[in-house]
Amino acid sequence: MRYLLLLLLLPQVAAAQNFEVGVFGGFAFHSRPYNNRYVIDDKTQPGYVVGAKASLTLPKAQIGLGVEMVNVQEYNYDLPTYSSRIYNNLAKPLITPYLFYNLLHNTPTGGYLYAGIMGGPVVASVGSNTLEYNGPNSTLSGYQTTYNSTLGYILGAQVGFAARVAKRVRICGEFGMRYTNYDYKPVNSTLQDDPYHYRYFYFPVTVGVRYRI
Repeated sequence: MRYLLLLLLLPQVAAAQNFEVGVFGGFAFHSRPYNNRYVIDDKTQPGYVVGAKASLTLPKAQIGLGVEMVNVQEYNYDLPTYSSRIYNNLAKPLITPYLFYNLLHNTPTGGYLYAGIMGGPVVASVGSNTLEYNGPNSTLSGYQTTYNSTLGYILGAQVGFAARVAKRVRICGEFGMRYTNYDYKPVNSTLQDDPYHYRYFYFPVTVGVRYRI
């Protein structure tokens, strides 16, 4: 009897599921890294964010995979003239493959509101600056940036909406909050307290399009 009931319900359950794929883009702003004296005087700067998602949409929930790429950058000024900026790349880019789970509230027009959580690993391409000086007063003439990759993790949450504009197409908007944590230390560094341990929040604001399969 149990198996017969499952067979009868299976077509209804399958019909209630939808697969969605989509792309998105926007900008992200971030907090200063926590307890990191290397960037203590830096000023944060918004960066780009792009990504893609694939999800299984149920009547009241959504489960899926995503990937997000963010540019996390700060800047300071050369001393003592304060005439040009020196950019410090915490991650150029920060690449995040992640899992997410959203709770849905369906709207009468065929769209939905959602809120959920996410998490996964991160790959950060971290920049290390080497300052260059010249002249009798040893004034700063420029700098070179060397990039190296490191691994870490990310945890976060998001809220958003998807508005139906065609039978299978939805326009979406999302605001997220991400906490990321990763270690980085230049090969030639002699510092013992490792000030290259980056822990910070970033906040992506994106718009995109989703296609229901």
